Amino acid sequence: MANGSGRPELVLFDLGGVLCRFEPDRRAAELATAIGVAEDEVHALVFASGFDQECDLGLHSETAILERFRRLGFSGDRDDLRRAWATAFVPDRAVIALAIALRSEGVVVATLSDNGPVLLAAIESVVTPSAIDKHVFSCMLGATKPAPEAFVAALEFLDARPQQTFFVDDNPVNVLSARRLGILAEQANNAADVESALRSVDLLRAH
Repeated sequence: MANGSGRPELVLFDLGGVLCRFEPDRRAAELATAIGVAEDEVHALVFASGFDQECDLGLHSETAILERFRRLGFSGDRDDLRRAWATAFVPDRAVIALAIALRSEGVVVATLSDNGPVLLAAIESVVTPSAIDKHVFSCMLGATKPAPEAFVAALEFLDARPQQTFFVDDNPVNVLSARRLGILAEQANNAADVESALRSVDLLRAH
């Protein structure tokens, strides 16, 4: 491995853009239908307003989020909201297979994602538990990428060292921020990129 410290013990995957394709229009359509408004109105009220970013920072509980949506006209329950929210994340089966392969080699696999408590509650319906040891979301950390605090808090939560951690993200700004903290990191935009990145640090030996 490039830094001479041995192969990574922990791999951190971004969720939207790496483990899953991120398709927010699907979520907006589901929520708009459930509320009975246009998709543009959902975008304005929930995402452009900054409310979603507040959720990502852990400023609103899942219960508070559901209550806000009910005030907007959402008639479903907690499970309905989770299902609608999760539609924005379409699993990349090839990348998830790589995560499962890593775990079979004894590597700890975790997510590091800028997302809130609704998706966190629904995450096992999106990514099979067999692929991931731990999910680490920004709402748990109080910080989002690329802030250094997000990476530091994630490593503390996982009891991991930067030099033994490999981070994969589709956003080059996040990759650069991780590298500045001594974390091995690579940008990847598809399964082939992910596999190449993992092999570059001596992972997936048996595959």
